[in-house]
Amino acid sequence: MPASPWLRNILPAPRSIATALGWRPSTLATMSYRIGFVFDDTLDVLDGVQQHVVTLGRELARRGHQVSYLVGETHHSPVPHTVSLARNVMVRFNGNRMRIPLPAPLTPIRQALTEGDFDILHVQAPYSPLLAGRILDHADERTGVVATYHIAASGPASRVGGRLLGALNAHSHRRVDEVIAVSQVAAAYAQGTAHVRGTVVPNPVDPSVFRAAQPDVPTDNHVVFLGRFVPRKGARTLLEALAYGERHGLLPEGLHATFIGDGPLLDECRRFASGLATPVEFTGAIYDAPRKAALLADADVAVFPATDGETFGIVLLEAIASGAGVTLAGDNPGYRWTMRGDADALFPVDGDGVDRILAERIVRALTDRPWAQELHDRESRLLERYDVATVANQVEAVYARAIADRRR
Repeated sequence: MPASPWLRNILPAPRSIATALGWRPSTLATMSYRIGFVFDDTLDVLDGVQQHVVTLGRELARRGHQVSYLVGETHHSPVPHTVSLARNVMVRFNGNRMRIPLPAPLTPIRQALTEGDFDILHVQAPYSPLLAGRILDHADERTGVVATYHIAASGPASRVGGRLLGALNAHSHRRVDEVIAVSQVAAAYAQGTAHVRGTVVPNPVDPSVFRAAQPDVPTDNHVVFLGRFVPRKGARTLLEALAYGERHGLLPEGLHATFIGDGPLLDECRRFASGLATPVEFTGAIYDAPRKAALLADADVAVFPATDGETFGIVLLEAIASGAGVTLAGDNPGYRWTMRGDADALFPVDGDGVDRILAERIVRALTDRPWAQELHDRESRLLERYDVATVANQVEAVYARAIADRRR
């Protein structure tokens, strides 16, 4: 098992006795907790759920809570107090690559729980019975448990798989005191697979991390895509829109595009782009946050044409927070929820004429300055709703209810 620092290095703090004194949940929400984020996957890469965990955990630590991370195989965590409890293997599910844990040994789980003496365990769901499920089975009865659902179904196979996983976790899930879903789409998944209803608390973004971004060399008429090169993320859709714009003479002079990411369709997209007159750069995956933010900051139009399987879309908020001129999102349920149904920001991702509609929307964003500015301003106002400070307030209230219910 990979070496990791143990929780004995965390400064000790007494378990809250607030409920024994009769304090209300509203009072509990202002107290300092010992929080253990539980996540089956690694923290070595910052995909969507990892970003959620790290962003929220840092904010909670800033507020004085003692935050630890009980996770799958992790060698280079971006946050302190990370305990790696299982080896992981790579699988494909719901159109994504993901790592699932091999059976986690019980001795280190018990040790982590004893030394952590947690007020709250915050589990990222759906979860594996081989790591998170085992942690829940051995959690102290006075520890509040919160589960946050992050996933949206993508086709019948993922729905069947979700129901099967829900059945496997039925025993451990009874240990959960409060359920959160990051969107209405995730809430529907939780209801359909685990038969639980949750409070909708959105994914957090820390705008300060992205607002400081400055483009390396500012350019005009720059279109940026960021995402995995898999069918549902829609990189090919954007390339086809650029091809339509060329064929019909729509694209403004100097338009160029940057595609950030990797995946199995990367070579196919490179070949398609080689037939375009529009300059297209493929950067590969970029894990350096400042570099990624700088490219998004230089985008006159950031385009995310995902078709389905999206629960939320943190990348939309990253583009907005970085200062992209306009952020355009595929009209799938998760992105529609995050963008609050803004018809100007959303474009269709199936049916006839998708390439035409997207090409025309990109051209409008580049040439109709008043329209683009109004959309930019509306999108910027979304950040307050998803700011990590706002989200953390809501999460703390859920923690307070979980602890109060557990200790009454």
